[in-house]
Amino acid sequence: MSATPAVLIQSILERNRFTGSDAIRRRALERLYERRATVDELIDSLERYQQHRQQAAQCIDISAGRKCS
Repeated sequence: MSATPAVLIQSILERNRFTGSDAIRRRALERLYERRATVDELIDSLERYQQHRQQAAQCIDISAGRKCS
């Protein structure tokens, strides 16, 4: 028993619709992961900057050199 052409076309269209929406969701997820990676890099950079600033703040200049506490 074979399906009618109208049923086959409808089935193909439904499959394409789901495939298209899957592609949209996949691309949105990719963008989300890209943004997450960028935010992680920014946080790491800010943490390194903060640590550097704290270390620099603990040092004071003394006549001929620096003394760090």
